[in-house]
Order: sequence, then structure tokens, then C-alpha cells
Amino acid sequence: MVKTFDVDFFSDSRFEELTAEISYKGQILCQLNQDKGKHDIEIEFFPDSRILKERVEMRFPLDLFLKVLSDTKSELIS
Repeated sequence: MVKTFDVDFFSDSRFEELTAEISYKGQILCQLNQDKGKHDIEIEFFPDSRILKERVEMRFPLDLFLKVLSDTKSELIS
């Protein structure tokens, strides 16, 4: 994964299926879930859910973020 982004796969009690959480520079950005099936992945954003010492500016290249989303989705449904 791109080094400014981290992905953690885990079982969230709110969902029946495995989920993936994407963080940017240590700040939770969003979570993908597959409860509606592999062809209907949902994304939920969490812009301020982790308190860090330093503020993280959530600005990054769109193409890079889309690649991270695509790679994460592929891993999630495999």
C-alpha cells in the first residue's frame, strides 16, 4: 500500500462481513464494508475520529486515493 495510507482489515461488530479501514497519515479516513455483497461495497467516511498530536491535512492526489480504494476493495472481496 502507498506509505501515507494504511489499510487494516478487521471484523466490525456493526457488520456481518469483513471490513477495511483506510487511514491517511495515521488519521482514520474511511471504512469499506461488503455487507450488501461484493458488487455493492459501501464506504463510510470518518474525518475526525482519531485524536492525534498533530493535525492531518486531508489533501492528497485523487488518482492515488482511487488506487488505494481499488486495491483495498480487491483485497476485501478476495
